[in-house]
Amino acid sequence: MGIFDSLFKSKPPPEDPTWEIVEKQLSLDHQKHQVRIRKGGRELYADDLFQTAKVPGDLTFGRFFLLDEKPPKAHFAPSLKEAVDWFRGKDHPKDGYDTIWWGDRVTYECSVCKACRTTPFRITQVERLVVARMIPQPMQIVGWRVAEVESELTGKGIPSRRLEAHKLKAIIIWHEAPNHCLCRICAQKLTDAGRPPDPADFFVFDME
Repeated sequence: MGIFDSLFKSKPPPEDPTWEIVEKQLSLDHQKHQVRIRKGGRELYADDLFQTAKVPGDLTFGRFFLLDEKPPKAHFAPSLKEAVDWFRGKDHPKDGYDTIWWGDRVTYECSVCKACRTTPFRITQVERLVVARMIPQPMQIVGWRVAEVESELTGKGIPSRRLEAHKLKAIIIWHEAPNHCLCRICAQKLTDAGRPPDPADFFVFDME
């Protein structure tokens, strides 16, 4: 193969996304204060956005989130691409607010010795939410967010967040695996001491 054949050889196409898109709807006719929007460095309720909108361009937004969501989940982006990019730590919204992201790897930390193991995870589900109001006239906005991921070690989980030392931290709440971890060495030490860890409370991981 010549040098020019090597330089101009076509690259293989990127892999198609493997995630599932889940469609949901939320009516504001009876839940006016459920959706909080961040737009242009300020915050307002989605219903307020609808009330003041005069032309379609007035319905644009930076991101929005659901109040009182338990557990708290990722914010909604205006597009699928932005939702995935923000989740992975790319092109954060410039709206004057701090942004957290989950990346594409998860770190398991031993609760005893603080040893860590990091492994990749993949996005398995993306949520598309239509926020609508019918009264006094129909209006809607659409938001996207990553709703579920999967790791080979702990299975599927929900991207969430918690406050640590006055700072938000991105975490994943696993569906089936415990959210506290022990390395295999510390788990064995506890077992030898007559205090074996309860599998319902701790996920035990092997160091690579």
